[in-house]
Amino acid sequence: MEVDTELITGRILGRGLNSLRVRFTLMIGTFCSIVAALVFYLLEAGSDFTHTLTTLGYIKLVASIAAASGFTYYMTGRLTRPIQNLKASTEAIASGDYSAVVTVDCNCEVGGLAESFRKMVARLNDNVSKINTLAYEDGVTGLPNRAVLSEIIDRNPDLKGHVLFIDLDRFKQVNDLYGHQVGDTLLQMAATRMMVDGLEITLDGMNRCLTPESVNLESAGCQLLFRFAGDEFVVLVTGSAGDKDVTDIAQQIIRSLAEPFVIGERQVQIGASVGIAVLGDEAVDAADTLKYADMAMYEAKSRGRGTYAFFDDQMRDRATDRCELERDFLHAIANDEIIVHYQPKINLASNSVEGYEALVRWAHPTRGLLYPGSFLDVVGTGDGLERIGRKVMSIVATDIPKLRASGISCRVAVNVCPTQFADDEFADRLTDYVKSLGVAPSNFELEVTEAVAMLDVEKARKHLLALKSAGFKLSIDDFGMGFSNLAQLSKLPYDSLKIDRSLISDIVTNHDSRIIVSAIVSMAHGLGHTVVAEGVETATQLEILRLLGCDTLQGYYLGIPVPFIDLIAEASRPTEPVAAVGF
Repeated sequence: MEVDTELITGRILGRGLNSLRVRFTLMIGTFCSIVAALVFYLLEAGSDFTHTLTTLGYIKLVASIAAASGFTYYMTGRLTRPIQNLKASTEAIASGDYSAVVTVDCNCEVGGLAESFRKMVARLNDNVSKINTLAYEDGVTGLPNRAVLSEIIDRNPDLKGHVLFIDLDRFKQVNDLYGHQVGDTLLQMAATRMMVDGLEITLDGMNRCLTPESVNLESAGCQLLFRFAGDEFVVLVTGSAGDKDVTDIAQQIIRSLAEPFVIGERQVQIGASVGIAVLGDEAVDAADTLKYADMAMYEAKSRGRGTYAFFDDQMRDRATDRCELERDFLHAIANDEIIVHYQPKINLASNSVEGYEALVRWAHPTRGLLYPGSFLDVVGTGDGLERIGRKVMSIVATDIPKLRASGISCRVAVNVCPTQFADDEFADRLTDYVKSLGVAPSNFELEVTEAVAMLDVEKARKHLLALKSAGFKLSIDDFGMGFSNLAQLSKLPYDSLKIDRSLISDIVTNHDSRIIVSAIVSMAHGLGHTVVAEGVETATQLEILRLLGCDTLQGYYLGIPVPFIDLIAEASRPTEPVAAVGF
């Protein structure tokens, strides 16, 4: 049988013969007995002594020894009581009660020991407080962190309420462009807005819903904000709030982050997507509810961001599908499953192909050919987009010499990955890479989206100047979809402006769209740029764009994206003129 030596030791120490009080009493009693025996011996054996001890004398002698021992026992008790009190306080602290009071108050050496012990306990409590702060408080925002949320979920499996999973839209781009210091400041400001304007609470208000040591909920009806990870936050709404109430909370949070943030001399625009799941469903526990809220958040992002979504069973199926795609992508690039299709760009003045755009595809081994809309958002976390961008550039650089050998001398347009553009050395790295493959930069047209260019205009200007100097042709892509800041765009060096397909789709039926496109064309021509319209799918759209003065068109009506082999075959046939049609 296993023996609890610590318990036995605790019972033996300071008790019985191990007690100082008992030892001192026995010592004094023994000493007095020895003295009495010696006196008795001298009185009985000495020839010069005529007096002997009587019975009463023996009684007095024993009484004297007992009195000396009793007085010693009492006085040593006074001496050892502070030690016992100090021992009791020590055992209380050793058992986890760091608030135990050291009651020893003595001017003796034991009092000095107790004072030193008080200082040690104070230092211990300070260190414990710091450890708890590091363990349970987010170091950037000051909010309760993921560990607190996990502990609440673990200790309250039957918790009722709602979970709101919040992701900051476009935060990663800001962090990549401006650095982590600006990113941390933005997180602090976003957390404050979500608390004050979104939830209408304070840190003190949240702390009243949590016990300091055990992080258990004290009452229902709390609204708690946690920093979950990176740019992700979680709101826990406990109690019986209805879906309408929680929807209002989600909308308030989204509105609180809609206005630009001013950090130094920069204005930073982000937003939020919110996923909502209900706590207390008998079929799932609180931990699963958190996952479902995360799934709902991705659904909100897929709807265009800046909105919210409630979890449903269809989302679970889509989340499973998403996980499978993320898993498959780990091997997609190594297995050459990422491929490129080429779509022609038609010059309206010459009715001929003036270039091609390289469009990424995923030749999935079991799902078939996947288009960007079905996988870019899925694999875009981490360095997924950058890996795809490098792969596409590598494929195009390999294909260009083959195109030249086949008599095709057109430029090939390649989309620039936002994370690549955030790199301060991007322009030099890309130029060196292209030249190392034996391909001239003049064979490429680089398309940078308006949103990416507007995130940091000065950095964009630096990159574009270096790329243009190296020989690349430059285009601003998706114009009209983002900020459309013409004053800022006028400062950037680029060759063409590419109107987003959202403005082209209803140009036939919407008079306002035609007015906007006409204004864009006039502005671009005035600044010395050509205009490309993408997403042309009908002859009527083509004719309107021709009349409005667009220089180049691209879309399924003019040519679908095709693999490299088909491109070579099509290029060998003469291009048919783009006929005018009436409308």
